[in-house]
Amino acid sequence: MRQYRLQLEYQDRFSYSWGYAIYSAFLAELNEELADAVHGDVFFTQYMTPEEWVVNTTAPFDFKESYHLHRFGADIRLIEQEISTITEQELADKFLIKEPYQKTIRLRFLTPTTFKQDGEYVLYPTVELIMQSLTNKWNVWAKSFLLEDIQWDNCQISRYNLRSALYFLKGIRIRGFVGYVDLRFWGPESMIRLANMICNFAQYSGIGIKSTLGMGGVGIGK
Repeated sequence: MRQYRLQLEYQDRFSYSWGYAIYSAFLAELNEELADAVHGDVFFTQYMTPEEWVVNTTAPFDFKESYHLHRFGADIRLIEQEISTITEQELADKFLIKEPYQKTIRLRFLTPTTFKQDGEYVLYPTVELIMQSLTNKWNVWAKSFLLEDIQWDNCQISRYNLRSALYFLKGIRIRGFVGYVDLRFWGPESMIRLANMICNFAQYSGIGIKSTLGMGGVGIGK
């Protein structure tokens, strides 16, 4: 997995929904084969904050120096790029073996996040929705260490600070939330370590729906 962190420069008023606009502009510059790969076989998530555009993908990409966001009439310059890589084995070794584990983990929802349940958008995260989303995303990416038949009944939300936020996507207004939740874990060390692993994977996978289109961007801690 490659993570590109691209520092931004712009003059206009920032909108969370720029995440979808820059994704569209980025796709428009790719050749047909790469664009199809993003829609298909390649693991790809991205989101934008006022400071940076973060792209997580299993394929290498080149980025232009600037993108024009047609819907907003905004021009975005990419002024600095930082690239890091992580493998499935490295994540597993770090959180299942090497690193001290944490019983409380803060998930920061950096862009509007939501889930879809029974055909409706969910405006408040639950432990079940968060952990199931992360488990599903891990299993999409992982090649050898799949998480099957896991019940996340060893955790609860111990603190939160959330507010509603809108995300505009293809002419649709999606209501989500930004802010943070603290998840507290208990029980066998092995289960706490598994939870540490997939919660930290959220930095790459995002949480909830439409993480390819700019929703569900996540940071850890602080």
